[in-house]
Amino acid sequence: MWILIAGILLLWVVLGVFHLKDRFHNPWLARLAYHELTMRLTVVAAALIFFGAITAVGDFLGPPPSRR
Repeated sequence: MWILIAGILLLWVVLGVFHLKDRFHNPWLARLAYHELTMRLTVVAAALIFFGAITAVGDFLGPPPSRR
């Protein structure tokens, strides 16, 4: 579950940079938004969301924990 939340937060930060770029028309923010690192962080965020969703569904559909 934490992987899913981390991916969502990372994607939220990247989208926030694009929103600020459009809002303030700052050249520095434009360079940051279109930087290669930002693109890689977007891919990492998508991967975290994907694997987080897979594990959340697996935990939901998996067998119940054993009680001792």
